[in-house]
Amino acid sequence: MSLLDYLRADPTCRNLAEGAVHAVAPALDDPDPAPVILQLEDWAFTLAGRMPLPWNTHKAIDALNHLLFVELGFEGDRATYDDPLNALLPSVISRRKGLPIALAILWVDLARRLGFDAVGVGLPGHFIAALRNDFGLLCFDPFHKGRPVGEEGGAELVKAATAGRTAFHREMLRPASDREILVRLVRNLHVRFMHAESWDEAIWTSTHLVLLSPSNPRPLKERAFVHLQRDEPGPALADLRDALRLSPDPDPEIQAWLDQLERS
Repeated sequence: MSLLDYLRADPTCRNLAEGAVHAVAPALDDPDPAPVILQLEDWAFTLAGRMPLPWNTHKAIDALNHLLFVELGFEGDRATYDDPLNALLPSVISRRKGLPIALAILWVDLARRLGFDAVGVGLPGHFIAALRNDFGLLCFDPFHKGRPVGEEGGAELVKAATAGRTAFHREMLRPASDREILVRLVRNLHVRFMHAESWDEAIWTSTHLVLLSPSNPRPLKERAFVHLQRDEPGPALADLRDALRLSPDPDPEIQAWLDQLERS
């Protein structure tokens, strides 16, 4: 199944771990999500037998965190943070380390299998997980072994991740849609490939961003740039025309690119 097939079958991307595999499939030796799903089901079965009776949410989360971060040894990869493997869920599972967003996807998917209303939260520069309840969100940071995150902790994470350039406000602690989570996962890789001028990789990440955000002109504009680096003016021209059509306001940069390409 391709990412397009997955999005047609699950447009809200509720099957988050499966979507995370399809979203990065071109970078994988084996793009079949079944091994990841089977592993998550096995861990969920183990955890189901450890759930507290009588029910206690905090003890249940303690059990989840103990399994992931103590018994299985998952951790944030600080030493080789920019390694693309940190965004590939099968590699994260085998290496037991990854980016904040990849670890959060594992945490959220596993928590959902236990019956929690788990969501991702996309802070600027850092991604965390949360449980939604009647009183709001209980936030946790899988990159730091699932530690609880309140407003003060969220502010500290944003300050550290942005070197103080972004001021924290409580609205940042809001759930991201599952589709937004996959967009951010792929964009993480896309930015790395663009910086490295790895155009063969950047063409698939930009294409996946187009598929994930079909009404957003930005990925089309970005893919046009990659096409130009690959000496593909025809596809670049088509993407720029589509980007201009989708742009709510005039975009002088797109128009300038179009004018130049149409004259050449």
